[in-house]
Amino acid sequence: MRKFENNILLFSVMLCWASAYVFIKSLPEDLSDFGYLALMNSIAALILLLMFGKRLVKAKKKTFLHGLVLAALMTMVLLCEKKGIDRLAPASASILSSLDIVFVPVLMLFLRKFPSKAQVIGIVFILAGVFVSNGVTLRDFPMAGSLFMLGDCLCMSFYTVVSNRYCQEDDPIVLAVVQLAFMGLIAMIAWNIESPGMIFRLEYTRSFLSALFALAIFSKAFAYIMLMYGEKYGDPINVVLIFALEPVVTLILSVTIPESFGGVEETFRMTALIGAILIVIGSSIANLDWQLIADRVRSRRKKDGAV
Repeated sequence: MRKFENNILLFSVMLCWASAYVFIKSLPEDLSDFGYLALMNSIAALILLLMFGKRLVKAKKKTFLHGLVLAALMTMVLLCEKKGIDRLAPASASILSSLDIVFVPVLMLFLRKFPSKAQVIGIVFILAGVFVSNGVTLRDFPMAGSLFMLGDCLCMSFYTVVSNRYCQEDDPIVLAVVQLAFMGLIAMIAWNIESPGMIFRLEYTRSFLSALFALAIFSKAFAYIMLMYGEKYGDPINVVLIFALEPVVTLILSVTIPESFGGVEETFRMTALIGAILIVIGSSIANLDWQLIADRVRSRRKKDGAV
């Protein structure tokens, strides 16, 4: 798969995750975070099992272990993120969660894989865009919330690097299904401890079920399969650089469907626009195939010289 095609896959994942908030607003208030994760992941896993059950029968034992590791890491990501967001302003949480574009390259150094010059330049632009968009100071980072968000970022960085390695060995579809199944099981156990029998007391209205299935299909089933394929054919640094575009997508969605994102005045500011432009520039620099561009320029010059 070519780099451009792989970037489209990863962008589709990020788009699903960024737009999930539209459907989350339709969920009942008495549904806890564990309940939300338990239902959504379980439904997604069941849908994929019906579609790809035969692949699981042929899967290797190590694939199930890999899926469990990824499920545990992603569960830690979601829990740390929830605790951090509860204790920080959105701008501070956004900055800390974006630091995986720094952590992932650092982790890759331990594997003796170095980022390209274009990726380093792209990271600098993206970080500048994030800070310009949010405009916070050191006083906006209280200790407890910052530690949770750093934990979220570190776990997500490990998840990105580890899943990239697993996807080289395992069937991406099986890895996605197993991962979602374990995430659903972990969340279901935690939900039952938190609120025993709550799954039977919820009012399953039509709007609740439609939102739940939309989230399960797009932000989980589809997104995780595309993510696993994106990890298989891309490198971890490229993955986080594509996901760094999420604030840009959120900004666009806040303008096109403002009622679902707190209103345009909440997200569309001049600093947010400037930051979004810097992020797009950084992501473009990092993801363009500069060797291909250079080859085409040389080819064009040769043709012009021949004429």
